[in-house]
Amino acid sequence: MKNSVIIVSGGMDSITLLYDHKDEIALGISFDYGSNHNAREIPYAKMHCERLGIKHITINLDFMHQYFKSSLLDGADAIPEGHYADDNMKSTVVPFRNGIMLS
Repeated sequence: MKNSVIIVSGGMDSITLLYDHKDEIALGISFDYGSNHNAREIPYAKMHCERLGIKHITINLDFMHQYFKSSLLDGADAIPEGHYADDNMKSTVVPFRNGIMLS
C-alpha cells in the first residue's frame, strides 16, 4: 500500500531508500534551496521516481539564500577542500536546513 512520502535529494542515500521502499511511497519530494548539488541531483530524483511510477514534486526554497550564508549556496568555487571535520568545512553548513524542509 502506497501510504508514505519520501524526501529524495537525488543523492545516493535517498535514491537507495527510494528503491528499498518503492512499494510504500506515494510521493517523492525534493527541495531546491539553491545548493550547488541541487541542479544535478534533483533531476536524478525525478528520473528515479518516474522509473518507479512514483509522483515527484520539487518545492522551491530559494529564499534560503537571502537569509543564510553558506559556501554551499555561493557556488562551487566557494566550497573549501577538506574533510567534514575540518574547521574550514563549517562554511558549508546551511543552518536548520533539514528543519525548514520538514516544516
